[in-house]
Amino acid sequence: MEKIYLEFEAIRKFCVTNCSAYERWPSYYKRRYLEFLSYYALFPKKHWDAVLELGCGIGYQSAFLSKVSTHVIATDLDEEDIETHAPGMQKARDLLNHLDVKNVDLISCSAENLPFEDNSFDMVYSSHVLEHIPDQQKALKEIYRVLKPGGIHFCVVPTTMEKIYAFINFYIYLMGRVFHHIGSRLFPTKEKVTSAKSTSSTTSLQQRAASQLKYFPFPAPHGHYKHFLEELRLWTPGNWIKVIEKNTHFKVVQQSTTQCNFLLSLLGSFAPNLGTSVHALTRKIELKLGKWPVIRSMGINTVMICEVGEKKKLIESV
Repeated sequence: MEKIYLEFEAIRKFCVTNCSAYERWPSYYKRRYLEFLSYYALFPKKHWDAVLELGCGIGYQSAFLSKVSTHVIATDLDEEDIETHAPGMQKARDLLNHLDVKNVDLISCSAENLPFEDNSFDMVYSSHVLEHIPDQQKALKEIYRVLKPGGIHFCVVPTTMEKIYAFINFYIYLMGRVFHHIGSRLFPTKEKVTSAKSTSSTTSLQQRAASQLKYFPFPAPHGHYKHFLEELRLWTPGNWIKVIEKNTHFKVVQQSTTQCNFLLSLLGSFAPNLGTSVHALTRKIELKLGKWPVIRSMGINTVMICEVGEKKKLIESV
């Protein structure tokens, strides 16, 4: 195995063993690791000088990027934001410190207002970020501005198929809650735990249930959109290309999917570890098939390599 893949694997193993407190959901480390392996295979270059990562989350993929870049600047919102799924930058600081990563700088900012000079980066990397940005066109203009001539925006976003699976999983979740409620009534526990931790957990579950049911009979929107149906309509691979190319001089030179195994999504709601293990077995095949237009439309993500080309003045109006 190439040295770089051993380094990726070492990051995953370290996080699983030593950083469980930062794991966002079961199998998070393994699934994001597998995702990055597929993304890395699609990188047009295997090493970069200056990389900007948007929406770094807990800094996990920042650590992978550090192995293929001379310098990485990783950005996200400073404080935790439930609406945008941002965990807050302190978690990224802690994780990267645990991993002893030296060539990643963390900067809190919005993608709509990047505090960097023009022509600063060779690659801007964003994985499942664009759908959460209120003003996507403003953010894309900023990404275009900070990229060097010939640079790329490596952009990963969810698709309509992801919304279809979300709809199915929404009802699996509701059924699970119903059975849990019935079971607790039929087989009540002998003792009720009244600790502050238990109360906090109950409140959290109630808040989650309320947010899930707010848009019933549909799931809540995942990104910065008004409704689930809007995401269902707009998140087609073809429409994402239109969004990218609308008011910039980006050219989407390659589009594919890296996740087209339906078991990954269907098992995710009740057996995430199993779903991720299945994906691990089929990942390389999915990566190859994902470049075919028919298969590409069946994936739950779409990966776009957006090329800057010769720098031109941007259209002012959005």
